[in-house]
Amino acid sequence: MCMVGEVLSAVHLFDKMTENGVKGNVYTYGILINGLCKIHETGLAVELHRKMLNLIGKANVLTYSMIIDSLCKDGLITEALEMFLEMESINISPDFVVYSSLINGLCKFGRLMEVGFLDMVGHSVSADTVTFMILIDCLCKKGKVGEAYKLVELMIQLGKEPNIYTCNSLIYGLCMSGKLDDAEKVFKSIVDKGGEHNVTSYNILINGYCKHQMIDDALRLFQEMHCKSLKPTSVTYSTLVGALCQTGRLRTAQKLFKDMQVCGLSPDLHAYSVLLAGLCKNGHIEEAICLFESVKSTELESNIEVVSILINGMCRAGKLGEARKQFDELSKKGLVPDVVTYNIMINGLCKKLFLQMEEKGCSLDSISFNIMIQGFLRENEIDKAMQLFGEMHNRNFLPNEAVSEMEGYEPQLAAVATGSHIDAIPYSGKYDGVVGVLGAIQAINVLKRFVFKHIRSLEAIMFTSEEPTRFGISCLSRLATSEITYYAHM
Repeated sequence: MCMVGEVLSAVHLFDKMTENGVKGNVYTYGILINGLCKIHETGLAVELHRKMLNLIGKANVLTYSMIIDSLCKDGLITEALEMFLEMESINISPDFVVYSSLINGLCKFGRLMEVGFLDMVGHSVSADTVTFMILIDCLCKKGKVGEAYKLVELMIQLGKEPNIYTCNSLIYGLCMSGKLDDAEKVFKSIVDKGGEHNVTSYNILINGYCKHQMIDDALRLFQEMHCKSLKPTSVTYSTLVGALCQTGRLRTAQKLFKDMQVCGLSPDLHAYSVLLAGLCKNGHIEEAICLFESVKSTELESNIEVVSILINGMCRAGKLGEARKQFDELSKKGLVPDVVTYNIMINGLCKKLFLQMEEKGCSLDSISFNIMIQGFLRENEIDKAMQLFGEMHNRNFLPNEAVSEMEGYEPQLAAVATGSHIDAIPYSGKYDGVVGVLGAIQAINVLKRFVFKHIRSLEAIMFTSEEPTRFGISCLSRLATSEITYYAHM
């Protein structure tokens, strides 16, 4: 009956049987409990489990694991933990399914640290290496690397040696936390302990270096993979291509992209999109168009994000006619433009009108400049925004709140902020790194000359301890700090 979906009818029939003195066994109860859990009748499954314990005084790890898994999926974490403690109290050792169900449930609902489950695992004789591995991975993905290390220490104390998967989880967590040196140490410790790296180990650390713009370190690892006869995956190539494009090393990115294909790896949508964006960003629009047209892929042509990248590149390069053509053809491809696509077209058309005003002798005013500055900033075209900003200053136009957007336009922030590693600050300014700091300094200088009445304080922020790591220089700190100090209470 359970196999054909008549679970409730089967339970009703079983109730009749028990009323007539048929107690059943653990196997019978297990079938019914499994059926109830599958149709999301977890409450009835728990009741039947209690009935089984009362009538026959027996249970097994299978019945507990089914109920704990179902309770976790329903978000009933407290009840699942009570079942976990109950099974240990009657000397039934939790298995992999029990631990993985609880760990996934606790992580999903953010209660892993709250309920003391880690202590339960630490004192449980049944917790094996796989259990610890799942827990450590979950903690690292949640950014709780410190707690993950405690579990690693506990593993070692219990004689359970961390494996390559545990080390990979730690490397990932450390990279996510920006602790690249510690991640490299864990990476090297794998070999020091007689183990071997796998492709995942390299991919994780390469991605970490790329996210922190340490491209040379990432490329060093990439070469090391080849020396060890480890084959990079499409993920490896896509990560490196994207990072190289973002840092302006376009030719190296294109070479890697070609090498990827020579190695028999087919670039996926992400690989194409990052290279396309890199070509557009660095002004190689003709190459971007050739790349787009050379790929006879329905997936590529039918992706609105990819097409929007190309349209944006065309607008930036002044090819508004071609951009409009691509935009008009979206409907033929069954694509619906989103707000990003419309904003790209609106921005491009505004730039064209701005230029036409100048060409036709129509005098630009401060409002015209401020509108264009805002547009450039939203497109992250900092150089063009600063160029217009300087032109605005030369014409003695007074900047308005658009200037505040050059430092940070989030209204939730009490102080307008810009500078190195500003992306780590919630609701902070828009521009990061060297350009952000220099942009802040230039903007503050101009504001001071205009005696601008700002409504929020201005702060340029530089994390000096991380600057050499990210940019390979430290002299900028002195410049930034001296300027910031001078204008701290402007």
